[in-house]
Amino acid sequence: MSNDGIVKNDGAKQPPPEPLAALHALLASIEHHGIPESWPDDFFEQAQLAALHQEEDATEGDGEDDAIIAAAREMYGSTEIEFDSVPKVSIGEDGAFVSAWVFVPRSSLK
Repeated sequence: MSNDGIVKNDGAKQPPPEPLAALHALLASIEHHGIPESWPDDFFEQAQLAALHQEEDATEGDGEDDAIIAAAREMYGSTEIEFDSVPKVSIGEDGAFVSAWVFVPRSSLK
């Protein structure tokens, strides 16, 4: 294994990378080298999912979310389905998911 491209610390203290940057570097390394046998089988998929959630969280609050949330409230808001003041939005190709609360009456519980 070559050490080309490895930057050695010259003794100066350097801050660690930001978590999302470190996660992307880890994913790139796994894609290149593969997953060590001692790691869980679904580690790569879980790391990809974590990166996706971090990226979604970073894009929260844009103007499109407000329109999506308003549409969800108009379409589904009721006494049985409620939304947080700022619900999570997950945008896909054909639409979006908006987090909501569904009421379950105590009488339905066994």
